[in-house]
Amino acid sequence: MFSIRARFRASFSTLAEHRFVTFAVLVDTIGAGLTLPLTIVYFTLTTHLSLAAVGALSTAASLLALPIGLVGGVLTDRFGAKWSMITNNLLSAAGFTLYLVAHDPVLVFAAVFLANASERLYWTSWTAYVHDLSDGRPFERWFAFLEATKAAALGAGAIVAAVTLAGGGTDGLRWLVVANVVTSVAAAAVFATQRTGRPRPRVVHVHVTPDAGSAAQRDGSLRAFAADRSMRLITLGQFLLGPAMVLPNVALSVLFVERWHLPAAVAPVQFAVATGLAACLQTSVTRWVAGVDRGMLVAIGAGLTGLAVLPLVVLPPLSGAAAWGFAVVIAVVLAAADMISLPAANAVMAEAPHPEVRGRAIGVFQTAGSVGMALFPLGIGLLDTDVPWLLWVLTAAVFAAAAWVWRAAVSALPEDVRVATAADADV
Repeated sequence: MFSIRARFRASFSTLAEHRFVTFAVLVDTIGAGLTLPLTIVYFTLTTHLSLAAVGALSTAASLLALPIGLVGGVLTDRFGAKWSMITNNLLSAAGFTLYLVAHDPVLVFAAVFLANASERLYWTSWTAYVHDLSDGRPFERWFAFLEATKAAALGAGAIVAAVTLAGGGTDGLRWLVVANVVTSVAAAAVFATQRTGRPRPRVVHVHVTPDAGSAAQRDGSLRAFAADRSMRLITLGQFLLGPAMVLPNVALSVLFVERWHLPAAVAPVQFAVATGLAACLQTSVTRWVAGVDRGMLVAIGAGLTGLAVLPLVVLPPLSGAAAWGFAVVIAVVLAAADMISLPAANAVMAEAPHPEVRGRAIGVFQTAGSVGMALFPLGIGLLDTDVPWLLWVLTAAVFAAAAWVWRAAVSALPEDVRVATAADADV
């Protein structure tokens, strides 16, 4: 009992050390939750543009913003992850400020581009930022704690947004956008005042792969990064995992609403289940799997995601309580997959590359995942064909491939990168 209490006090004291960062993450993510449902809906309600036009502008802006993740990697390596976090919040504030005045296609495109550029920059800098914040302590602990905080904040913001949207009218929408602008600027200010990590000697992990010698691994160049088989496999693995980010709110929501004729509320219910579980259990799940091979954890998460959709290959359309029950069960399985795999995957992405190219490497990894996210919706059209089950077969196959690729990628890494440190068990 004394040991448990001592561990709790130690964990609390280290987390309290960065309470202002926790506050910044809370404020920033509540703002994101407020505007999560607004990207398409907002402009269809506040402009005279058609849904097709808004959709086309959104798609074009999203694709054009993809390289920002790579640019963010360069900024992170040059100026540090903290300044990338500040920049992404300011970009978000600028983009959503344009939301308030965008009435023509040019301004709508610019607003969506800036908002998406902020998102791409965020995912590049976030993993590196948590790595700096951990300052040599177990990465997963910090990532899990902050992800749980984000999930709670995102869920709270989404609930406020849902209530506002239920009230109808555009005034409420505009106030949500204003609130997101304010929270983005506030988060940038808090990040700017926070110190992350103390200067310490860099430890370079030297590992030899079949097509890259140890000398190439020591120089920390982009050429060595590109030549490293593990780095290429991590990039491919992230590409294959990309669809997991949009599976619930794209493919599954379309299936449940358009084919099973459930009310549109099924989407926010699934979202609430996922964020609620992450907020309550992420830190515990991360503690339970401490010491397990990170590649195995990512593979388990990918495997669970693939298994979640396999029943849809043969399952007939459901209705009523059965349909709602299935929707909740699949939301729970996907949430479990994320809680198991996300901390491990981000730990590998932060610790596997040479420190000199860490930001750019994470930019490559996360951009690969964004490309996978962007391409997955192209398969939704299969639901309108005579072989709708083919979508779920392909989806399961993609996640099975992701599991294999991640296992192969991590197996060649040094042990201290491949397996979370034993200190994780003390959290």
